[in-house]
Amino acid sequence: MAAELQLALAYELTAQNAPRFAADIVAQASSQGLELDYSRATCEYLDSVIASLRAGGVTVEQVPEVLFGFGCVLGEILIEATGASWVHAEFAVPIGVRLPDARLLDPVGQTFTALLTGSSLATFVSSVA
Repeated sequence: MAAELQLALAYELTAQNAPRFAADIVAQASSQGLELDYSRATCEYLDSVIASLRAGGVTVEQVPEVLFGFGCVLGEILIEATGASWVHAEFAVPIGVRLPDARLLDPVGQTFTALLTGSSLATFVSSVA
């Protein structure tokens, strides 16, 4: 996915930088008067934004950095809820979240899937944590 889409990112694409990407999304939202954090309630907000993009016919190719940032926020939500940690992973975007029980999840990929299929990030988090 990253190679196909050529993500233009502010930092090197590493697991160590994933929290920085998430913090940037939270800061951008705050500058627009939106309160985002790493709670499950934020998943519902992200779901509504993605649903709006989907309804408007927006494609993955048009908003890859937005979806990537949302995926980093989703990862931080999983970390907050479960005690997971960011790790290098063999996903299309090479970062993931390892849960304490050793399961490896792809929160960034999940946001791309949500735009493509209409799946819910809130349901994803509920199924994991």
